[in-house]
This record gives sequence, structure tokens and C-alpha cells, in this order.
Amino acid sequence: MSEETSNRVSFRKQVSDGNYGSEVAEVLLDVEFADGEDMDQAVAATLANARRLVHDELRKSPSSNVRRALEPPTVSEERWRRAEQAAEYELAAGKRDNAREDVDDEDLPY
Repeated sequence: MSEETSNRVSFRKQVSDGNYGSEVAEVLLDVEFADGEDMDQAVAATLANARRLVHDELRKSPSSNVRRALEPPTVSEERWRRAEQAAEYELAAGKRDNAREDVDDEDLPY
């Protein structure tokens, strides 16, 4: 006697509308795969499809806050890395200036 199993994926996303409410979209899909097909790949493909369906539905929202929440970040990884590097240089320069012994603190207003 063989046992029949059911494989499903579910994807749910809840996004704030910015007015003390939220919008929710959820989908539940059965995983279909052919004999010999890797079940992990079939599940991953079905989950990617579920994610796409949910995001597509939420992108139709009348709320601009909900639609904006689904947009990918606009800062590239390279730009972020350069900003972090610049902040580290600024911090190092500040520490260097604070460590100087030739600074006359008596002229400061505090």
C-alpha cells in the first residue's frame, strides 16, 4: 500500500498602509512535479511563483504606501559600500583630530 502525500507551498505578505491598517495577500499552491524531477527544485519554483503572484496582487493596491513598500531599494551595493567607507574615513579623521596634543582647548566656548 503506497501513501499519497500532498506537497503545498504557501506565501503570505502583509504590508502596512501607513494609516493604522494593512493589506494582506496570500496564496496556497500545490506542488506539481514529474517523475524523476527533484522535489526541492519543484518546491522552490512553486514558491517563487507564489511570491510573484502575491507581489503582483499587492502592487495593484490603491494605497501608494503599500505599492512603495514592494519596490526594491534604490541604493546599489557599490554605492552603499562607498558610503560606509567614507563614514569610516570621517570617523578616523575625527579620532585623529581629537587625539592631537597641539590643540588649544582653552579657546572653546564651553
